[in-house]
Amino acid sequence: MMKHKKLFTLLVAGILLGGAVFLIAPTGALKVRADEKPSLGTLKPESVAAADKPKSSVPTAPVESLERETTLRLTGTLAADEKSDVASNTNGIVQKVFVERGSVVEKGDVLVQVDPTDVQNMLDQGLAGLQELKVRLGIKADKAPYSVENQPEVKMAKAALNLARVNLERFMKLYEQDVLPKADYDRVMFECDSAAQRYEQARLQMSQLYQSYLTGQTKLDALRKALEDTTIRAPFSGYVAERLISVGERVSPSPMGKGAAVATLIKLDPLRLVLTVPQQSVGQITQGQSVTFKVDSLPDRSFTGEIRYVGPSVESNSRSMTVEAMVPNPDRVLRPGTFASAEVALPEKSRRMLVPASTLVKEGDISKIFVVRDGVARAQVVSTGETRDGKTEIAGGLSGNETVITAPERIHDGDKVS
Repeated sequence: MMKHKKLFTLLVAGILLGGAVFLIAPTGALKVRADEKPSLGTLKPESVAAADKPKSSVPTAPVESLERETTLRLTGTLAADEKSDVASNTNGIVQKVFVERGSVVEKGDVLVQVDPTDVQNMLDQGLAGLQELKVRLGIKADKAPYSVENQPEVKMAKAALNLARVNLERFMKLYEQDVLPKADYDRVMFECDSAAQRYEQARLQMSQLYQSYLTGQTKLDALRKALEDTTIRAPFSGYVAERLISVGERVSPSPMGKGAAVATLIKLDPLRLVLTVPQQSVGQITQGQSVTFKVDSLPDRSFTGEIRYVGPSVESNSRSMTVEAMVPNPDRVLRPGTFASAEVALPEKSRRMLVPASTLVKEGDISKIFVVRDGVARAQVVSTGETRDGKTEIAGGLSGNETVITAPERIHDGDKVS
């Protein structure tokens, strides 16, 4: 009995002092109770779990949703707009070669010089013969008017013919009056016919001589052209891909009209971008569309072109169509044969979502973004596109109406944010 009284006295003293009370249960276990006002008669904890407290000052940003042009990604190869095996159109020995492989040339630059001696000699001979004909025909200038009737031979023959006709008329009257024997009349008639033949012969001879003069002029033009052809020039601006001839070799046109090739010339500006379009995208390609492309040799530069030529059909083997775009290349940094990754802008628009690049969390090949939903941070797996100017394109995983956390290192999935 005394034992229970002592325990009760200790309990009352503890409550009055406002301190913790240690109760000894009948089983002997020790329990601790928090401070409580005496009037409540019960104990309640005041601490709150740290997880229940909202994170403050967490930076967020809305997802940007923009419209952009739809693009078709293609692959292609750059090709020369023009490629020519420059050939000689004359016969002769190569006297000098002015270019090497890789030489840059402009239109009209000399590539090869063929020895012009033989052609020059023939030209000089032809000029002398033509000058002789000009003197014979009395031609003062190359393009002066010419008349057969003005030639001395023709004039003499015509004068003889006129005299013979006058004599014939006089003798005819005497013959009709029976004053002149018939033999004399026949002789005068024969002389008149002979004079007419001589006149016609003189005209034909002078016409033939003048035609020889015209033929000589044509031959001279051909010889001048042959002399000009001994200097082989670049037909367009570009660079020399192959040098096919050396000094001392003979060049000559073949019987089929194809000359001996002396160099391979490639035009560098513009270039053609040959693209392969799969059959499912053929209907989206038209002339005039813009093409943007990159090449591996210049990864930091983008180039543009315009589709000019569209293939008429789809190839049965590859199920694709070939199109060509013309690409300006004024600085000649692009070279034929280079592989290109291209994008063709299509008429229809597509929606584009952008978020700050700092919002992304990489876990291997998986990209995550923390999205605020009902005041709680939730991790969302997304697929990404290219990153440019500090912003990353989101290709999938978001609707575009979300708010994202731009400092994901300060948050965990399920944390409350204010």
